[in-house]
Amino acid sequence: MRMDDGGEDTDGLTPSPANVFVDTSILLNYAQRGIERDHTSSLIEGDAIDIVVGVTVAEELADVQDRRMDIYADLVDYLLAEDGHLDDYDPQSRHPYFQQNDQRHIRNIQMRLTQLDDRAEIQRQLRRVTRMIERRLQYLLDDVVPNALFDQQPGLAVLFALQDAISNNRDRSVIGDAALWAAEGPDSSGMFATMDQADLLDAADRINAALRDANSDDWTLRFVLPTDLLIPTETETPTTPKSGE
Repeated sequence: MRMDDGGEDTDGLTPSPANVFVDTSILLNYAQRGIERDHTSSLIEGDAIDIVVGVTVAEELADVQDRRMDIYADLVDYLLAEDGHLDDYDPQSRHPYFQQNDQRHIRNIQMRLTQLDDRAEIQRQLRRVTRMIERRLQYLLDDVVPNALFDQQPGLAVLFALQDAISNNRDRSVIGDAALWAAEGPDSSGMFATMDQADLLDAADRINAALRDANSDDWTLRFVLPTDLLIPTETETPTTPKSGE
């Protein structure tokens, strides 16, 4: 059952809700901080807002971890065994399976590390960066997702209703999980945080119209970027982050 989140404040930020459903892009931004600009640590490591993760997001994150382990190993092998240059690494010509977000991630690593002149230093930094990301992914899967999991999923009728609004099957399933949580989750705020501008944020009105037509207003979502959330600053910063880094 949805609870009122209190609207927006005068600065355009969304006052801290009790909980927010997050998609895979939120969790990956946290895991990849240092390579990407960090927008999510205060949300994931803080105690002000409870994050909620659906079954589809949990499965996606596990899939990403499996792919990235292969990709990172292949990237290191490329630098060592083939004496290659990092900026010459082409995901499309390599053996591991790459999704679009994997290719963007590799480009970000290349842009970050190819600024270094020393080849040995590039190899050291690459190992350091990939180990940190792997540890954060494992932390999310072991410690965050199990405590945040909303393990119910909607029927096929909801997914079918979303076909015209969302072309990607996985995205439809993520939104279906979130919409069911909004309608039936305990004390749900109905708020959905994502960094996917093109496929989800820009399509929010169409998505909500489809959910409303298929069910009711209770199933609609309030789409936000993590930077839209007004998260209270903790008075004390823990000496050891929750991820164990």
